[in-house]
Amino acid sequence: MRPKIYLLPTVFLLSLLTSCKNGDESSIGLDRPMEILPVDSSTACISGQEAGPYQRFYRPQQGFVGDPMPYYNANDNKFYLFYLYENANRHPIYSTRTSDYGTFEGYTEVLSSGAVGSQDEWIGTGSFIKKGTLYYCFYTGHNNVFTPAEKIMLATSTDLMNWTKQPAMALQAAAGYDQNNFRDPQVYWDEGRNAYVMLVTTRKDGKGTLARYQSTDLSSWSMIEPLVATTGTVEKYGIETDAELLECPDLFKMGNKWYLLFSRINRDEHRKTFYRVADSPDGPWTICRDSEGHHETFDGRYLYAGKTASDGTTRYLSGWCSTGQTVNNNNELPWAGNLISHQLVQGASGRLYPKIPEALNSKFNKEVAFEKLSNVGQVSESNKTYSLTAQSGGRSYVQFNRNTSSVKVTMTIDASQSSKFGFSFGACNDPTEVYSIAFDLTSSNRWNMPALFMNKEARDGGGSKTELNFTPLTVPTNRIFNVKIIIEKSIGIVYVNDRVAFTNRIYKMDQNPWTIFADQGTVQVNGLKIEKSS
Repeated sequence: MRPKIYLLPTVFLLSLLTSCKNGDESSIGLDRPMEILPVDSSTACISGQEAGPYQRFYRPQQGFVGDPMPYYNANDNKFYLFYLYENANRHPIYSTRTSDYGTFEGYTEVLSSGAVGSQDEWIGTGSFIKKGTLYYCFYTGHNNVFTPAEKIMLATSTDLMNWTKQPAMALQAAAGYDQNNFRDPQVYWDEGRNAYVMLVTTRKDGKGTLARYQSTDLSSWSMIEPLVATTGTVEKYGIETDAELLECPDLFKMGNKWYLLFSRINRDEHRKTFYRVADSPDGPWTICRDSEGHHETFDGRYLYAGKTASDGTTRYLSGWCSTGQTVNNNNELPWAGNLISHQLVQGASGRLYPKIPEALNSKFNKEVAFEKLSNVGQVSESNKTYSLTAQSGGRSYVQFNRNTSSVKVTMTIDASQSSKFGFSFGACNDPTEVYSIAFDLTSSNRWNMPALFMNKEARDGGGSKTELNFTPLTVPTNRIFNVKIIIEKSIGIVYVNDRVAFTNRIYKMDQNPWTIFADQGTVQVNGLKIEKSS
């Protein structure tokens, strides 16, 4: 939680280029229309001004999405994306709905913040659950004038849209817990206990802690053993993390594994959504490790406060992407922005991987023409296949026309002879400032692991670089990368091999030419295709 805070088309059928494996919805062998529109081959720089609504990465017309609280409603088979509404207000809870995470509907306040001087003058993150015919919203009431500043509060509803606050429920921290950091309640059904369990973000003995309570009726709650962050040996009730606070916790079972999600509040480059795995909701909660190493996050620092919902078949992770590109004086990105959602897939070892939601991928189904504008260095082209070999002095790249509408860019990259390559955005006629998405397949970077980086570069590959974001990269043995890039206005999400998601905010992204580059060795780019929504 955040306590305060565009026709003149000529249409013909074209066989699809061979696309990604692993269940890509762009069905191989089926024909799709290509829309032939004039390609804007200009290269003059356009400033990154943003206007109009978002269609794919939901954001209200006015204001921004704060911490999401997703809930699947079996009555109408829709996911309700409740969220803290940020618009210079006190964060009432609003809602939008979706059946597939490709289209969103509705913009509705469902729970108002309290009157000035009340415990819930500000509203903080919570969770939703149903018992019988009644829906329960457990949420945070925050008022920093009070001691304690935070309490757990309750509202109920019969339809998910009209809520009644229940003031008799005002749970505060017990002695020994941080009275002023006691928030983000997550309630779930614990089959082993035959009871409901509530997790509450707090601190105890100077450690990040999830206080726990259990109830059979969602009204009377009793304390049980807390889950506590530890950097030492992880035993029962322990969580392997150095998180100062485990914000926005989410706990669920998938297959025979239990998962605990939390957002690490620490003000450093690892301020993002993490997960841990266990065989029991009591833990020990450890990093998911297997023969390929370890795995503990879903995205970079531009996805925060991630929580999940499932329809019983598919589980989706939803968080927010900040409006900012750079951190503030507190070494954190500005709070709130757009709703970002990934589908989660469970690997054989228990790992959870993010991939593009099926419906979102299918929305981009009309292929559009594109044009190579120029190239620098050693670049060859044949039937939309590109080979790039880095120059001895640095980067080789091929520049493409700008795309001012929302698009999906897909390609397969053979990096069997390269370890450093990627894409740059804002690559216009004066590339004094570009933003790159760089693949580094080595472990010689400052994180000592293969990774995706988002860098602000003084020139396109020839000047200083400032790292703004990173996420670990899973490198397959054949070093073949099936890549999808979804771009809507200033948001770009890179999906790699249905294993990695990398969300970024780049205000020059959809208004200017872009490039594919090689910084080391040779890369082959096959099947390059750009599609927009029909």
